[in-house]
Amino acid sequence: MLSVSILSNLIVNFKNLIFPSICIFCQKPIKNGYLCDDCASEIVYRGPRCTKCFKPVNQSTVLCSNCVQKHYYEKGFVLWSYNNQKVAQLIKWSKFYSHFYYLNAIKDFQEYIDLSVFDGVEALVAVPMHKKDLQKRGYNQSVIIAKILSKFSGLPVCYNMLEKTKQTKQQVELKKIERQNNLKNAFILNTQAKKFKKVLIVDDVLTTASTINECAKVLLNANIKANFFALASEF
Repeated sequence: MLSVSILSNLIVNFKNLIFPSICIFCQKPIKNGYLCDDCASEIVYRGPRCTKCFKPVNQSTVLCSNCVQKHYYEKGFVLWSYNNQKVAQLIKWSKFYSHFYYLNAIKDFQEYIDLSVFDGVEALVAVPMHKKDLQKRGYNQSVIIAKILSKFSGLPVCYNMLEKTKQTKQQVELKKIERQNNLKNAFILNTQAKKFKKVLIVDDVLTTASTINECAKVLLNANIKANFFALASEF
């Protein structure tokens, strides 16, 4: 008699044989994953980056506009450029159209992540959503990204360290100064959460770094240092 696990694998393999996977962008059949080799190659960012947060920039520079200003994070890493249409589409699908499983595509880009962003880090902390927004969407995409990073970094995800107590507008809709005011006092530290010396803040899209900065500020006030990881950012 076949074991449950073997039978389950046979069913999955048979399903993949009858209904082969397709690339989410071009619909080309693929053996596994979510992107074909051509589309995956198109979203790899190979241009200049900020030397502190690895944010993609549109010209060679030492520090990006976020890092030259006052900030509370120590360093960061941004995987993709949001200016890439495929990247922007993938994030919109995962964030607003319930295709959160598309975020698993990150697994195919591990080799492009600067692992120094994990140096000294003891846990991963996703940027939290306000409970009303979470109830409406049904999931927090930053938590899903943190779970994926946890699998290959070996670091635990701390789900309750930060709380968002203020319901805010979408950052993308606001100007720079409005984004800073929008997030002011929006996050608090959960004093009941396990304490760590240093964490990695995880978010989906980085723009002016206002969200990351506000979270890092709250953590630093509790003597917790922070790096950050963002899936993508604009120039």
